Amino acid sequence: MTITIDELIEKLLAATVSLEQVVRVKDSEPEDWISLLDERDELIERIKQSGTNSTSLSSSQQQQFEQIRELNERLLPIINDRMQGVQQQLNNVQRSKLAMNSYNEAGPNGYGAFFDRKK
Repeated sequence: MTITIDELIEKLLAATVSLEQVVRVKDSEPEDWISLLDERDELIERIKQSGTNSTSLSSSQQQQFEQIRELNERLLPIINDRMQGVQQQLNNVQRSKLAMNSYNEAGPNGYGAFFDRKK
């Protein structure tokens, strides 16, 4: 079954719209994004393999690519903000682990209390 370039572009646009909807949900999990990003990558590769270039696209195909580009431009800042938030959370967890390790090694503790010997 051969898929035309029009169908590939339509699927790419649909996948990009779906990705935008998922990314815009405040507490969405980045793992949910991965399948959509993988689908988009596959479609982009198939379009590249078809040998199509910008000069051989029809005006409707060019409009669809323009829509995809606009969606990408809106998505990138949102994704980057989420990545920075996750990185900040990881840094906080690492800091907490370091603090806990330094106090756990500080000495004996009893009945839920600890004795701080680092002075």
